[in-house]
Amino acid sequence: MATKDEKKTEAAVLTVSPYALIVELEGTLTGGRRTLFDTLKKLLKKEKLNLDEVTFIRHAVGCTPVDAVPELIAALEGEGVSTDKMQAALLEAFKSGEAALTPAPVLRKLIEAAKKRNVPVVAVSCLPLEVAEAVLQKAGLEELGVTLHAVKGAAACCPGKKDWQEVCRTLTRIPRNCFAIVSTGCACHTALSVDLRVIAVADEFTSAQDFGGAEAVCETLADFDLEDLLARMSD
Repeated sequence: MATKDEKKTEAAVLTVSPYALIVELEGTLTGGRRTLFDTLKKLLKKEKLNLDEVTFIRHAVGCTPVDAVPELIAALEGEGVSTDKMQAALLEAFKSGEAALTPAPVLRKLIEAAKKRNVPVVAVSCLPLEVAEAVLQKAGLEELGVTLHAVKGAAACCPGKKDWQEVCRTLTRIPRNCFAIVSTGCACHTALSVDLRVIAVADEFTSAQDFGGAEAVCETLADFDLEDLLARMSD
């Protein structure tokens, strides 16, 4: 006959959800891309370079924040501007909290709802590990139980296929039961290519991108339907 402790253990095992949620740490739900734009604009202005939204969309959306720096300096004809110093300043701004993410209220509600259902939540970041850890903590997501996956090495697009696959393996979930909440067409397609279920939530910089194949496409954060996503996790 099972003891009380054994019954509790069995009950806990039975309530573990087969689903998982994966969000972009620098995505729409955290205001991350707007924060990146504002921070880069401020840093480039010190070098007398004027970053506008069109240039940012052309050269900094889809690549890692660090890789965006040389692209932008070249596009703005910033001859003589140190790429290394600009990259270091960008990362320091994120690490120190000067470039602070502001998680949307709906993200907090999503995390709370996921907790009640024993659904793990992972944030994928294209920042270096040490910086990503600081951002996760300062954004208040770590204390909410969100874990981190930092992309290793430079990537043409971020996150890539290997990152989605690694997150699923770490969670011991099949990709089809993992929902990726993405904000770029590139991330949407790489997630779909490894059979993740995708919810696209665009921002002002990515609303014109191709999110074909996603289960739901929200042109703005205001269109994000929390109840619809939660219902999909019970299909």
